[in-house]
Amino acid sequence: MRKSSNSDQLIEKLKPVIRKTPYSQLTTDTIAKYMDVSKATLYKHFTSRDEIIEKVVVYYMDYIAEEEEGNNSNEYEYIEKFQKIFDHSLKGVIFVTDIFLEDLHDNYHYLYERWQTAIQKRYTKLSSFFESGIEKGIFNNINPILFMIQDDSVLRKMFEPSFSVRYNVTLKQAILDYYQMKKFQLIAPEWLGIADDDLIIKEVEFVLKKL
Repeated sequence: MRKSSNSDQLIEKLKPVIRKTPYSQLTTDTIAKYMDVSKATLYKHFTSRDEIIEKVVVYYMDYIAEEEEGNNSNEYEYIEKFQKIFDHSLKGVIFVTDIFLEDLHDNYHYLYERWQTAIQKRYTKLSSFFESGIEKGIFNNINPILFMIQDDSVLRKMFEPSFSVRYNVTLKQAILDYYQMKKFQLIAPEWLGIADDDLIIKEVEFVLKKL
């Protein structure tokens, strides 16, 4: 777990902004305003505007890399970890929006490449977990990489402004319905009954309140 610093606290204030506004469009004065500090104070913590966006990307990379290994010694632990992975993927989509990624791709391509590498490492790391669950008969015989790529694609679609209106469904219900689909895709029928969905429901409610 990263130790919080003053610069981390300033970045926390900026993250909600760059979810919706391309960082490349923000002036240094505007960044300082959102961080609630003077420009002089800003430069005591960061040497340049580029250092700020780089720290944001590193923060997100650390987040997607911090999923616990776990012992995975029984069926409950495998299913609980699947739920934590789903929650991690959901929060990743909320934090790292399409606007943010497009801005990285167009204006900070070296950071975009680092992000893509971090995603690939996550997929590789988690593939072994899913393959282990398949071998033990807890999970169905799915393709782990496709299973994880599916999350990024579908969850991002749900967060498009027109999604709820177009399909006449609330964002909360869409996410929970999608989770149920993922659960039935992955978990073998004989183990479905031990999945406690309260964790997912509480986390979805929590993150949606923060938006």
